[in-house]
Amino acid sequence: MTRPGSVAQRGGATVLALWLALVGGMAAWITAQRATDRVRMGWHDAYPLLFLPNGRYLQYASLGFEVVLADLIYLWSIQYYGYGRTLEARQYLWHIYSTISDLDPQFIDAYTTGAMVMAQDMRDPALALRLLERGIERNPDNWLLPVDAGWYSYTSLDDLEAAERYFAMAASKPGAPPWAARLRAHMVAEQGDLLAAIAFWEQALAESEEAGDEYGAGIARQRVPDLYAQWAMGELEAAIDRFVARQGRRPESLAVLARLGLLPPEMLVDEELRPLNYELEPFGYDPATGEIADPSASRARSSR
Repeated sequence: MTRPGSVAQRGGATVLALWLALVGGMAAWITAQRATDRVRMGWHDAYPLLFLPNGRYLQYASLGFEVVLADLIYLWSIQYYGYGRTLEARQYLWHIYSTISDLDPQFIDAYTTGAMVMAQDMRDPALALRLLERGIERNPDNWLLPVDAGWYSYTSLDDLEAAERYFAMAASKPGAPPWAARLRAHMVAEQGDLLAAIAFWEQALAESEEAGDEYGAGIARQRVPDLYAQWAMGELEAAIDRFVARQGRRPESLAVLARLGLLPPEMLVDEELRPLNYELEPFGYDPATGEIADPSASRARSSR
C-alpha cells in the first residue's frame, strides 16, 4: 500500500538527484575545461565545441536549469580574461559568450563583460559590438547595452556616426538616464553639425528641467551658448571672407554683413548681432585687425 505523500517524496528526491548530478557534472566540466585551456593554443577551430557544446544543446542538457548553467559558465569565463590575442582565442571567446546568451538571453552582465574583454583585452571592438548587438536584439528595452556599444564605437573605432546612433537608441529606452541624450548631442557636435547639436542640447535642457535634474540642466545651459557661439563665429568669419572677396577690404562693422545678406537670418535678432535666444553679449569686432570677440568664452579669433 502506498503511503500518502510517498509519490511526492519520490518526485522531490528525483529532482534533487538530477540537481546534484547537474552540479557535479558542471564541477567536473569546469575542472576539465581549465585543463584543456592550458593547451588550447593551436587548436582547430572546431575543437572548442568538443569542450563547450553550443547553447542549444546545453538548453536540453541543463534539465531546465538554463539560467543556473549560464551563471556557472559566466563565472568560469572570467578567468578567460587575459588570454593571448589570437584568432583562436577570439573565436573561442565568442563561442563562450554566445553560449551563455543562448542559455540566458536576458543575462545583461554577460553581454557587457564579454564586450569589455573583447574590446579591451582582445582589442577587437568589432567583435564586442557584435556581442552587444546580439544583446540589444534580445533585450530591446535595455538602455545599457546601446550605451556600451556607443562608447566602444566612439573610443575604440572613432566611428562618431555609429556612436550617435547607439546613444540615440539608448536615450529612447524606458528608464534611460538623462546623460544618454547628452552623449548623443555631444556626438552630433563632434561630427560638426553644430545647429543639430544645439537642438539636441536644448531638448536635453528641457528634459533635465522637467525632471528636476539641476546638474544636467546646468551642463546644458553652458553647452547651448558655447555651441551657438562656435557656430556663429564660423559664420561670421566666412561672411567676412566673402565681403573681402567682393570689396577688397574688411567690413566696417558686423552689422554690414547682415544688411548685405551675408549672414544666415537665424543668427540675428538685431543689427547689433546679439545671438538669437541666448543671454550673450553681442559679438565684438575690430575692423582694423579683423578680430572677432566671442562673448560666450571671452576669447578672440582673427578672421582669415
